[in-house]
Amino acid sequence: MDKKQNIDDRLEKEQQIISQDDLDTLLHINEFIDQDENDSLVCELKHAILDSGKLSLGQWQSLRTHLQEIEELIPHIDLIIKLKKER
Repeated sequence: MDKKQNIDDRLEKEQQIISQDDLDTLLHINEFIDQDENDSLVCELKHAILDSGKLSLGQWQSLRTHLQEIEELIPHIDLIIKLKKER
């Protein structure tokens, strides 16, 4: 086997191994998805709204920005769900 082939093989193997960042991201996503109903993001938001003094104006604005980012992703998530169901 030539040197270039060895390098290509090593690169391919490295790409197949999940990185720590990828793993952390997957775990974070799973924690977000698999939350108990009483411990969910929606539940936390409801509690914050009921006790609006918990968050400062800046925190509310930051929260709204993050929610807008999620809203922008919803059509993409819906498409993925639709395509996976059709499979």
